[in-house]
Amino acid sequence: PSLTMSIFTSSAIIIAVYAFVGSNERFALSFTPPSSTRIRRQQAMTPRSSVATSSTTITTATTTRSSSYPRIGHTSIYNSAEQAEQCLSDYFPKFYYLLQMNPTALQRIRDSKVGFAVFAPSDAAIDSLGTEKLGLLEAACNDEDLLPIVELMVAFHVVSAPMTAEVMNKYNVVSTSVGELPVERSAEGMLNVNGANILQSYQFEDRTIQNYQDKDGNLLGSEVVEGGKKCIVHEVDGLVFPENLWNTLYMYYQSKNSEVGASE
Repeated sequence: PSLTMSIFTSSAIIIAVYAFVGSNERFALSFTPPSSTRIRRQQAMTPRSSVATSSTTITTATTTRSSSYPRIGHTSIYNSAEQAEQCLSDYFPKFYYLLQMNPTALQRIRDSKVGFAVFAPSDAAIDSLGTEKLGLLEAACNDEDLLPIVELMVAFHVVSAPMTAEVMNKYNVVSTSVGELPVERSAEGMLNVNGANILQSYQFEDRTIQNYQDKDGNLLGSEVVEGGKKCIVHEVDGLVFPENLWNTLYMYYQSKNSEVGASE
């Protein structure tokens, strides 16, 4: 039989979900992530308009053009991927906790050479899911059998290219590593991804100091250059993965509840 709305309010399912959550202190109905899941760096997120201070971690890589001089060296002073992850950790901690449930997706954005886009629901957006869905999500995060479903939910929030709202609006679709999501313009004029409105976007771009040297290695001049990798965090007012993934969780716990009832 098809899954109906009555399942969403079934007390039997809710009881089964809470039984799976148990007394694990990592979870609560408010879905508060443990503080250890947040990354912490000595330096706060650097605004794009600011110049990096002497406390900035600097890594240097020099490339030489063999056919001509001057030589050009590049000193990285602003890593967009690190700054985007810092933004997720600081301002979207509950979603960042979910992102950590998919280590492959997290590592993919860390290692990206071209940049990425992430749809990040705020804590308020996650809390607004309601008791039933929060209970399901918490239980699934603590159930090894359901971790592949949680990973799939997270993967729908990560795009392996720095997709801007303007580009998504042009093509009316966005492709993730696990499938496509529809993009529409709401009656209020807001862009939404699979029903979740994009509230605002944060763009981070690599910044380097480009050093010019003569053939003897003497510094001729330097300039700050922006370009290369871009990483974008789109704040959304809801989760963007397909609704049928919720149905999968509901049916799983309905089945578990039936098994418990049959054994009693």
